[in-house]
Amino acid sequence: MSAKRYLLLPIILAGCVSVLPEPVVPDGLYRLTSATNQIAASEPVSLPASLAVFEPSGSDLLLGRSLVFEEADGALKLLSSAEWSEAASRQFQSAMIDRLSSPGDVDSPAVFSDRFGAVAKYELQWEIRDLVIRDDEAVVSLRGLVSQFRSGEVRSFEVTVRESYIGSPGVEGVKALIKGAREAVDGIAVQLPDLMNSMQDQPER
Repeated sequence: MSAKRYLLLPIILAGCVSVLPEPVVPDGLYRLTSATNQIAASEPVSLPASLAVFEPSGSDLLLGRSLVFEEADGALKLLSSAEWSEAASRQFQSAMIDRLSSPGDVDSPAVFSDRFGAVAKYELQWEIRDLVIRDDEAVVSLRGLVSQFRSGEVRSFEVTVRESYIGSPGVEGVKALIKGAREAVDGIAVQLPDLMNSMQDQPER
């Protein structure tokens, strides 16, 4: 009896392994910026002082690698054909830092991640409120605060971009979402000098 049980065990285990689902591999991985596709801007942004850019907060569903489609009734589902190449929150943080940085200008104030460990004279803390693809448009909504580290004074901002598209949500919809995200980041970036300058007791660089 015991010999028969030992002979049947490998067969049973093999059967268990064969029914495990195959992992879903997306057709494409997407990013907001790259070495050859930076956020376009006609003019560089000139900040009055150093700035620490925090990773944006928000819903876990929107901050991760999944791309989200919103049905007409408000139901949310994840696209199986596409993902972000890394967490969306990290991509937005990197995109903002890239947009505000001036590598060729050694005199420009430093712009860096809050994880860098240095103290900046200003801080940018923000939230991804919406980052979804719908049947005919992509929607990106961002809001947040710019604060002066020494005085604690703050200024708020909010930007919403709606980018229309025609075609498949998993292809044209994703492209529209990326375009809208870049425009939203740029929309915040160009506001920052005035917001920072409007605060009292502005420190020198």
